[in-house]
Amino acid sequence: MTTAEAIGIDRARPTVPVKPSFIGAFTLAQIGAYVSFMPLIQVLLPLKAEAIDAGNKAVVLSQVAVLGAITASFANLLAGAISDRTTSRFGRRRPWMVVGALGTVASYFLIMMAQSTAHLMVGIVCFQLAFNMLFSALLAVLPDRVPDAQKGRVAAFLSLGHPIGAMAGAILVGGMLVSEASRYFAIGVALLVAIAPFALGLNDPPLPRGERSPFAWRNFLAGFWINPRAHPDFALAWVSRFMVLVAITLTQCYMLFYLQDALHYSDLFPGRRAEQGMALLTTVATCANVTCGMLGGMLSDRLRRRKLFAAGSALVLAGAMVVFSLVPGWPIVVVGFVIFGCAVGCYYAVDIALVSQVLPSQLNAGKDLGVINLANTLPQAMAPILAMWVLGPAHVNYHALYLVAAGLAAAGGLAILPIRGVR
Repeated sequence: MTTAEAIGIDRARPTVPVKPSFIGAFTLAQIGAYVSFMPLIQVLLPLKAEAIDAGNKAVVLSQVAVLGAITASFANLLAGAISDRTTSRFGRRRPWMVVGALGTVASYFLIMMAQSTAHLMVGIVCFQLAFNMLFSALLAVLPDRVPDAQKGRVAAFLSLGHPIGAMAGAILVGGMLVSEASRYFAIGVALLVAIAPFALGLNDPPLPRGERSPFAWRNFLAGFWINPRAHPDFALAWVSRFMVLVAITLTQCYMLFYLQDALHYSDLFPGRRAEQGMALLTTVATCANVTCGMLGGMLSDRLRRRKLFAAGSALVLAGAMVVFSLVPGWPIVVVGFVIFGCAVGCYYAVDIALVSQVLPSQLNAGKDLGVINLANTLPQAMAPILAMWVLGPAHVNYHALYLVAAGLAAAGGLAILPIRGVR
């Protein structure tokens, strides 16, 4: 090992506890990222697909989501690896947060102005490029700055990003704001306001040029392959996350259409739109989501057990999806969505802490997190393809869709159990 490599490894292994102000700013930034993402996926893209082709809205949404997910997969991998090697005087992660946030806001205009499937595809590609540039840099701060003893606690706060971001977005997009322009403007402003304090205040030391290894395309590309035999815990964590995230993506992406076509929400509540029902579901699930996420993350720190909470949450997710498959009526769907939100909160909080402890290399955390993030982005591609097949020719077989989702969530939970490096 060279001296430069030894210095780099020391730099990459945090030991100093982070302060509450850091956790607060990090959490706000995470919430902002999800406000920019969740309403787009849950509400704005489905509505845009419906506006472009109401008769084939599920097909349009699936095509756009698949392309966006493929783009996200490559973008996140490259952005993480590039930020690891960035020697800017502004730091390794900060420049990509700023550029990614500005690019994300610009991409909203392209999506909003889309009048055809092709134009919508261009918009979603631009969005995924910019958003993953931002998100990969943001997520890499966890292994960069947070010691193992605090990872569960910090991850618990970061897990607030998903429910609060989804709730805030659903309230703004599905409830308070009606015009398309005001919806995109709101999530764009929310993203910039949330990211700015963290990006500007982050202690992000520049990487000295002497510590950056010489660049070679072959070595750069080869670094994205992580041998599952050499790193079995990482491989199991990846497979588990992939299956659980496919299940979650199926549930979230098609819930609006589920309310429209399976529950017939507008018939149950005349004068109300399905987007309002989606906003209500998201809101009532948020309290359970936040509570379980915080409890799960902190208890996993205190008990030093990650697998119990992550696997258990995935199995609870499976149970909620079985409830959805029965199309039992609005009150039971509300209860099922609360359970779903609770399990998602706990899973996200604990799983990211677990993943950060099984990374093959702390020195290349951005790149390795890009690899693990394929388990986030590939489900966005696989879920629509799977949905097109499972929903059937009429695109309305939600019973089968949510049974498949339940099976995937259960399998993902069980895949966590053989991990040995983390209790």
